Amino acid sequence: MINLIVFVLSVILICFSAVLYYNYLKNKEIREFFPKFFQEIYNNTSTGMSLVESIRKSKEGNYGRLTPLIRNMCLQIEWGTPFQIALENFERKANNKFIKKIITLAERAADFSTDIGNTMREINEYIYLTKELERERSTELFPQLISLYFIFFVFLGIIFIIFSFFIPSIGIVDLSEYKILFQHIIILEAILSGIAMGKITENSYIAGLKHLTILLLVSLIFLFFIL
Repeated sequence: MINLIVFVLSVILICFSAVLYYNYLKNKEIREFFPKFFQEIYNNTSTGMSLVESIRKSKEGNYGRLTPLIRNMCLQIEWGTPFQIALENFERKANNKFIKKIITLAERAADFSTDIGNTMREINEYIYLTKELERERSTELFPQLISLYFIFFVFLGIIFIIFSFFIPSIGIVDLSEYKILFQHIIILEAILSGIAMGKITENSYIAGLKHLTILLLVSLIFLFFIL
């Protein structure tokens, strides 16, 4: 049976990771819909609209969790809030480095560019290229992710063989002490492997909380029913 302290700490970590990962997914959805929003801005500026007019016209679209932030920004502009301040408020609520970078570029373009439509086109192409590179990276790293999961399951298999066959063959030993040791090792391995998977595949430690949760659940099942 799994040690009670190990079990409780694992459950707490799983719940904490689930909350953090849920917030990460909300931020990720905002980032994923932002290119669609900027595409609308580019389409509008290419017809001769100013940046402010383009944003106000684009608010009618559906951009997932980004939609209320866009409409709130447009509402601020309509109420007389300076455009730069409304953008800063939008940027702060979006809370995303990529969006912050693009907004900064758009602001500079609005201030200094004589051809806003052409500048928006270049920024839009940069966004598209960035998304393509991310998709290619994700596709290329997927086999590596499968390998990391496979290595973890092999690790569990080795632990099982050592505990069930190798240690009992030694002679008179206290299996309970070894069992607690292996429980700690398995939980620690699940945590470190999950975080590493997120960093490798999505370049984010928080993204690894998804894998951490999966590996911890697998570990608890293994410790409950197998070890």
